[in-house]
Amino acid sequence: MAEEQQLGEPEYLGWRLLVRLKEQSGDQVSRSKFLKLCCLADRHILEEYDYEVGMPRYWYMYGELGSQHDFSSRFFNAPSALGWEGQQYLPKRDLRPSDFDLSDEGLRGIEDGLHDIVSRWGRENVESIKQYQYQHQAPTPFIPAYSELRWQLQNVDLENQARLDEFSTGESTEEYIGDLLDEMVGTYPVEEYSEMYDLFLRWEDTVRMMLDSSPDYGAIEEFLDQFIEALSKVVLRFEHSSNISQERREEWVSQARAQKAEFEKLLRQRRRSFIRSRGETSRTHLESVSESFSQTVREDINSILSDQ
Repeated sequence: MAEEQQLGEPEYLGWRLLVRLKEQSGDQVSRSKFLKLCCLADRHILEEYDYEVGMPRYWYMYGELGSQHDFSSRFFNAPSALGWEGQQYLPKRDLRPSDFDLSDEGLRGIEDGLHDIVSRWGRENVESIKQYQYQHQAPTPFIPAYSELRWQLQNVDLENQARLDEFSTGESTEEYIGDLLDEMVGTYPVEEYSEMYDLFLRWEDTVRMMLDSSPDYGAIEEFLDQFIEALSKVVLRFEHSSNISQERREEWVSQARAQKAEFEKLLRQRRRSFIRSRGETSRTHLESVSESFSQTVREDINSILSDQ
């Protein structure tokens, strides 16, 4: 169990990260920010100081996260946050560097790397860190592609067709979202993410159906998030992870089977509901046209009869 694990270099990185963040501003540190900064620090130390700490990390829905289940929790406390829902992460005060299994090289690399990371990212919010991960650390072009669609659906008033100037092209909102879907189709790594490819194509086709008839962009955003969650649990965290324990990966396997089945069911229900709704709309429209035509014919007949 994580509580029984030895305090090693990944734990030292996490502990010193929390200490430095506390010294920098004293602001509350959320779980998401802590786990994302663990990843940025681990990558930075490897790239800039040529030292591998071995932080367990994996790519999930909204960027890369440290795998909290794969390192000990003995170096932090996580009480309820003040002013927002969730937990804040605090370093334990009774620890010393000598409590960790550290090499001299590891100690230097971690301290130097954390100085850089906290200076650059310590005061940034989670959204900024997330955007940086998408733009600079995403393992495939498909991830920034779905990230761009999600960002647009979240931040642009599509209902009023109002977009940021740099994205305005004169095309309709439906065409613009269609272009983003084209980008997703063009960048999907078929071999690497083969487990979800058929479901992705059906999902993408369903979104286009939703765009064809008075689109509800809030519903499309929700549907995108449901796809990203399924993709993350079935594919992403297996393909793009480091230093994850075998026990943890086995847990993921059972979760992936359940998530894939759940998403398949959701997709079937959504398509059936939409097709049924579109069929009823079409039938109502045809009935309206037929009634209008019949009324016109009756009026013409009455006019002819009155002239006789």
